[in-house]
Amino acid sequence: MHFFIAAILAVFSANLFANSEQDLPSLGDSTSGLISMEQEYKLGRTWLRKLRQNASSINDPLIKEYTENLIYRLATHSQVSDRRFEIIILDNEQLNAFAVPGGIIGINAGLFLYAQTEAQFASVVAHELAHLSQRHFARQVDESRKQAPIALASLLGSILLLATNNTEAGFAGLVTSQAAATQNSLSYSRDWEREADRIGLQTLVSAQIDPRGMPQMFEQMFAAHKYSQRPPEFLMTHPITANRISDAAARVDNLDVPVTAPDFEYSLRRTALLIRYRPESHSREYFEKVLKTSKTQSAQQRARYALALIDLQKDQYASAHEFAINLVEQDPHRISYQVLKAKTLFKLGQQDEAINYTEELLELNPDNHPLTMTYVELLSDKGEHHKAAIQLRSHSIQRNYDAYIWQKLGELEAKAGNEVATFQARAEYFFLTGRKKQALSQLKQALDLSQDKYMLTAKIQQRAREIAGSADNLQF
Repeated sequence: MHFFIAAILAVFSANLFANSEQDLPSLGDSTSGLISMEQEYKLGRTWLRKLRQNASSINDPLIKEYTENLIYRLATHSQVSDRRFEIIILDNEQLNAFAVPGGIIGINAGLFLYAQTEAQFASVVAHELAHLSQRHFARQVDESRKQAPIALASLLGSILLLATNNTEAGFAGLVTSQAAATQNSLSYSRDWEREADRIGLQTLVSAQIDPRGMPQMFEQMFAAHKYSQRPPEFLMTHPITANRISDAAARVDNLDVPVTAPDFEYSLRRTALLIRYRPESHSREYFEKVLKTSKTQSAQQRARYALALIDLQKDQYASAHEFAINLVEQDPHRISYQVLKAKTLFKLGQQDEAINYTEELLELNPDNHPLTMTYVELLSDKGEHHKAAIQLRSHSIQRNYDAYIWQKLGELEAKAGNEVATFQARAEYFFLTGRKKQALSQLKQALDLSQDKYMLTAKIQQRAREIAGSADNLQF
């Protein structure tokens, strides 16, 4: 049963590193006339809106920017032709990752917890990009239509349940939607997995990321859950065996492994999430001990960063600021440290200095997401809602797919007294979180307040037509 489900899920979840051979040919795309990439794109956006409606996501700008940068870095060295990605990080400590047609990539926070290095983390992402580049979803549909019709809405709905941690219901839906699948379709899925393994490893090497992270990740998951009665959803759908680990290691042995230094930013992002999800084992006492016993500068910096985050959470602002100052002195261009310094300055009552400092950083790093969101946060906390709204409104143009930005913009516009803009921002937030009726209701209220402003009225009417005409089901 596990292999059957894994085959079905091959397109959507990180079905990693199946048995492979050195010279597998590319299977190519035999379905270009069946499902267009534009259809996949629209289907993926509909699916993502439903996911946002049902699952909590992480909106920490530092974590989001790191993840987005890594995915686009890998994509540059991948075979993905349509790079209109949308990336969501779920507030879920279970190990899971998935790719959905149309460039949707989902990552559980738990992947950071399990992947000890960037190479291990990137190996999962590279495999997912391979699934997208080879259009395995379109090929699955092609095979299902040749053999037995597949209930696509049911299948995608089941993947949605799995992504939102409703495991039992998700599996039930998978079995129902795939009851007519044949052994032949299973064998094709195994071929796709071998193809994704091979292409994913090539992507890692091209991106100058250590491909040994792939078998290392396998070994770690295998060891951690070998005797677990109920492993994470990822392992329930992607069984790991000793053969799969050895196959991945053997393939890596035949590659030219790039010599790269570990990415320090990944360790900072992972540390922040460990503090959030594993506070007992990653306490202040733990990091104090690390700081005292560490021999390397990077380990000491990581410990100081962790201590600053913990102190900031516990309102120990002076101590947090002292750590932040030390970190910025050691690495003055690292934005993670700059954000920390700005926040601790503000908390110590030096509000204008903190805001001016962030403004200067934005001049050097225009449109940087973490710095922009920090600047907006500081302005808002000081009560400068109008100025904060202007800044976030500009930022929303570049990140109009980001539901969290629209949510925050709606709050700021309301505090600034901008009624029409409030309704417009709320409409975008509701739309991106799968609530079309509420979105249209917000636009109606905006329209009622702008009857004498013809250009604004036309803009609102056009947006209402676009939202009303958008798909809200998983059929195509």
